[in-house]
Amino acid sequence: MSGTQAPVPPTLERQLARKTLVETLRVKRGENVTIETWPHTLSYATAFVYEARRIGAHPLLLLEDEPTYWKSVEDLPAPALGNVGAHEWALLSKTNAYVFFQGPSDRPRYRALPAKKLEALTAYNLEWYRRAKKARIRAARMFLSMASDSQARNFGVDAAAWRKELVEASLVDTRAMVREGRRIAAAFQQGREVTIDHTNGTHLVLRLKGRSPAVDDGVVGPEDVAAGRNMTPIPSGVVAVAVDETFAEGVVRANRPSYLRGKAVEGGTWNFKKGRLVGFQYDSGGEEFSEPYGKAPSGRDRPATLSVGLNPRLHHAPQMEDQERGTLCVAVGGNHWQGGSNRCPFLSWLAIGECDVRVDGKPLVVKGEIR
Repeated sequence: MSGTQAPVPPTLERQLARKTLVETLRVKRGENVTIETWPHTLSYATAFVYEARRIGAHPLLLLEDEPTYWKSVEDLPAPALGNVGAHEWALLSKTNAYVFFQGPSDRPRYRALPAKKLEALTAYNLEWYRRAKKARIRAARMFLSMASDSQARNFGVDAAAWRKELVEASLVDTRAMVREGRRIAAAFQQGREVTIDHTNGTHLVLRLKGRSPAVDDGVVGPEDVAAGRNMTPIPSGVVAVAVDETFAEGVVRANRPSYLRGKAVEGGTWNFKKGRLVGFQYDSGGEEFSEPYGKAPSGRDRPATLSVGLNPRLHHAPQMEDQERGTLCVAVGGNHWQGGSNRCPFLSWLAIGECDVRVDGKPLVVKGEIR
């Protein structure tokens, strides 16, 4: 034996960083990479710093300290946190790739803040995204940051299992998702009518209008940047399209939970007639739908979007219900953000796994398997 030690396999943190930087964001030598994080995801963020340097890029780490954040929220006026200085805008203008670990980790506490304070805390959002698109930044939002211990307790799931599933789903081979995503997108753009069926009683017919679908396939390519879709979630895996807002007939019954306003909602059933939602019921958590729905303006009852998931490693992860491979999501409410015509601010959805989906009579998904 030579005595030479085998190289130490990279940690999961480094595997995730390497894959996201190389495959998702296509970072090149000499580019500037900004990584924004909070303490609960710092070990992952520092792996991104290391892997960016291995590529030959220039990483910059931004850390928001959570205890200081909450002290500021409690003691200071909200605009003190919701405004961005010229130095941060300058940083954004010089960034090629952006990695975003969202915070704070205590999401239940964050969502419990008064609506006006929440609005003030995030007042910079629209301007941030506008500038990021103008600068043609390639960005990744790491959903791993949402799987905090407090959020897991709130959803009633095992935090370690949740994080493990998110990491595994983030490491899937993007090539298969790219191929399937293009095929589904073509069917949605060229098709006229979609029929959704399941043995649980689901039978829903929707119509398409030749609109361009959005494909989150784990890669931010030049076509995504050109279309203004320069930020992708990690893990990724969904094709979504705005449907004809004037047509929907039938019933859809969820067999996957939806996570609305930070709560798990089970067993939703929607009834559509003449293009409108005319009835709904839930097995549990229905108030998370009915309360905002009751306050929403005109357009809340119109079909909005449909999507098909692409990611084969997502099965139980909260807030990823639309990305499980072969799972279909149907949404009601506004869809202008997806290229539709309905500007209603309300949006909600149901998820159905193991269903059949046909476009103009041709099978697209059969019992949850993409064809």
